[in-house]
Amino acid sequence: MRAHGDGKIVENATFKTPEAAMAAYRLLLDREDLVGQPMAAVFKPPRDVIEAGNRATWFSRYDRDLGQGRIAGDDPRLDPLARGYDADSALNSPGLRRAWPVDWEADERPLAECLKAWAKVRGGRDTAAAALRVSRKTFDGWCDGRGAGQEAMVRRLMTLTDANT
Repeated sequence: MRAHGDGKIVENATFKTPEAAMAAYRLLLDREDLVGQPMAAVFKPPRDVIEAGNRATWFSRYDRDLGQGRIAGDDPRLDPLARGYDADSALNSPGLRRAWPVDWEADERPLAECLKAWAKVRGGRDTAAAALRVSRKTFDGWCDGRGAGQEAMVRRLMTLTDANT
């Protein structure tokens, strides 16, 4: 994890296998609390695997939208052995998304799970809360399991929002 501006490394971790490192990186990318912050999740490939210099292959900025310098943790293009060009291309292009619209009214999962999934594909909780015209605090409460008095209406609005984007 690297801060913008001074480039200071805030967190650092080393793993025994590329797969373990990528699993941890995916979790880091999905940290909603960092979206919008002047931070970047950095993935450096294993030594002697990538071209000389062993530069950071994945550099996902939390202050950017998905596909504009940021990538989601569930994006199938994430690869611990990716070349720099492939990583840059994935970071700066839209992710592979599911077919729209999703019928959130028919989804049998609890509302909290649906909202988390919906926020992820919409670019984060701030964007999702704004689309529903609720505060981030309210949206976070729903994601944490606090019931929504008008759950059916929330699910319908999610479906209609997807259909119109």
